[in-house]
Amino acid sequence: MSDRKDASHNAGRGAMVKAAVMALSLPLSSVSIVGAIVGNLKEDFPDASTLQLQSFITIPVIGGIIATLVGGYLAARVGKKNLCLVGALLCFLGGIAPMFIDDLSWKTAVRVICGFGVGLLQPLSASLIVDLFKGKTADFLMGLQSSMVGVGAFILSTSIAFIMTIDWHGVYYVYVLALLVFAMVLAFVPNEVNEIGRIHKGEQGSRTRRKKMPMSAYFGMVLQIVFAAGYGIIAANQALAAKETGVISAVQVATIISVASVSSLIGGLVFGIMRGLLHSTIGYVALFLQMAGALLTANTSSYAMWAIGACLYGIGFCWFMPYVNFLVNEHTDATISAQATSYAFFGNSIGSFITPYVLAAVAAVTGISSPWKSYNIMAVIMGVCMVMIFVFSLLDRKTERSATPAAIEEGISEPVGA
Repeated sequence: MSDRKDASHNAGRGAMVKAAVMALSLPLSSVSIVGAIVGNLKEDFPDASTLQLQSFITIPVIGGIIATLVGGYLAARVGKKNLCLVGALLCFLGGIAPMFIDDLSWKTAVRVICGFGVGLLQPLSASLIVDLFKGKTADFLMGLQSSMVGVGAFILSTSIAFIMTIDWHGVYYVYVLALLVFAMVLAFVPNEVNEIGRIHKGEQGSRTRRKKMPMSAYFGMVLQIVFAAGYGIIAANQALAAKETGVISAVQVATIISVASVSSLIGGLVFGIMRGLLHSTIGYVALFLQMAGALLTANTSSYAMWAIGACLYGIGFCWFMPYVNFLVNEHTDATISAQATSYAFFGNSIGSFITPYVLAAVAAVTGISSPWKSYNIMAVIMGVCMVMIFVFSLLDRKTERSATPAAIEEGISEPVGA
């Protein structure tokens, strides 16, 4: 009888650990999701330029860039649970602070703290899955992780839509979600998680040898830069594009974001199945769906068609992100999994940050400056990502065929504590 109770207790504890790890993904969209209020900021700050308004969404990404750059290093030294707690707390503090600031520049600047917190959580939300779970469980949870980003976006966007019907200035209260994540990690993630892949002071010798970083990790970073520069157009220009059409309201924009979030949730739940069916081609399918959604949005001006477009790029996004997370971790272990995943999210942060500047460069060359028509640019960038994956796949297969056993073994060393 006691054995059954112990098994039940362990199963329940394992379920709560999974729930806490999944909860890390809930605030990941919190920096960009408040893009729904950019049009309202224009009313409060009529002299602000389009670039200044876009910066309210993009400048906080600087914090994410820094966090993803140092996140892998910090995780190996302070512990992955500790870093999750710090990330959630910073997300809350940097997210709610702008509500108490009247100057647009300072409102934007303080959101860098939120971006830093999100940047710490991003790689951990994926690398902990690789560290703690294997096989079909890992496949399912990685897809669910992408779904949880959609769940978080849905919770945030629907909350924002509701708050905006009362007073849009209170939308910053949605960052209380990060406090709930903090509580879940504190309560349910065991302290032993801090020791996974951790390097203690004085252990840099023969006892702790790190695996060589695979080329797929660097490619994933570059791929994410290009991808996020395109996908970031949604956050940067969706509210402005709706205002340009003259037929889609700010509240409808928030609802369309919710539609994309629900689509991501549903798509993420079947990611494991689709990966089993499509294998590596799921990356192409994900990008194609986003391309189709972008073209639909750029070339129609009805709420219904934009919602359909949101369904397409929502599903595409929730399949592309776990695809990249698996790509960069294909040849990693616990000592470098967080760092490899950080590379991918570092690239994503860089791409999100440069989106307005990419749009400005395209406008300077082509004369296309319409926020609405910028979705066509997003579609082109998705096509570029497809070509990048195709070329890398060819080169990667060629490298594998030419590698000798000695060369393969050279990149492998013993894990921490071996």
